[in-house]
Amino acid sequence: MTEPLRGKLKAFLLIGTMFALMAAIACQGERGPAGAPGAPGLPGLPGLPGDSGEAGAPGEPGNPGNPGAPGEPGEAGAAGEPGNPGNPGATGSAGKDGADGADGADGNDGTTQIAGLAVVGGSSAEITGGAASFTIIGGGFAKGESISVSAKKSGFDKLLSESTSKRNDSLTVANENGAFSLDVAADDWGEGIYTILATGDQGNRGATAVLLVDKVDG
Repeated sequence: MTEPLRGKLKAFLLIGTMFALMAAIACQGERGPAGAPGAPGLPGLPGLPGDSGEAGAPGEPGNPGNPGAPGEPGEAGAAGEPGNPGNPGATGSAGKDGADGADGADGNDGTTQIAGLAVVGGSSAEITGGAASFTIIGGGFAKGESISVSAKKSGFDKLLSESTSKRNDSLTVANENGAFSLDVAADDWGEGIYTILATGDQGNRGATAVLLVDKVDG
C-alpha cells in the first residue's frame, strides 16, 4: 500500500465517523435497549518497512595516545646452578722423540797446582797512627804468571796489586820459581781480620788472612 492510498483511507474513516456522530445527535430519543455487541473488526494491515538510510562516512582516526611511563625494573633473578663438569678430552698421541743434540766441546783441562799465601811476620800486622803495612808472599804459581792480589774489606774486593791499562795485566808476576812478594800499605782499614786472595791468569789461586792489631803504648 502506497502513501497516497493510506492518506485517502484515513480521510474516509474520519468523514464516516463525523456523519455517525451527527446522526446520533439528531436522532437522540429515549435510550433504547443496549444493542448486541458488534463483531470484532478486522486487524489492520502491517505497515511497510521504511527505506534504509545511507551509511555515514567513516570518522577521522583519533590522535595517538601519550606513551606510558616506564615501569619499575624487575628484581634480578636468582643465580643458576653451576653446570656439571665436561667429560675429559681424549688423550693425544705421543709425539716423536726429538733428535739427540750434538756433543758439547771438551772443557779446558783443570789445574792441579795449588798456590799458597802467607803474611811475613806471622799473619798479623800492627796499626800505628791509624795505618798498617805488611808484606804478602806467595808460591805455587806458574813461571811468569800474572797475579792479582785483593783483600775482602767491608764485603767488597779491594785490589792490592797494581796493573797496567790492559785487562787482568797485573804488575805482580811470579818469578821463575812460581813465587812473588807484595808490600801492602793499609792506611784506612782499621782493626780486624781480613781475607787475602791471589788469582793467577793461568788458573792458580791462593788465600790467607791478616790480623791488624791497634797497639796501645803502655
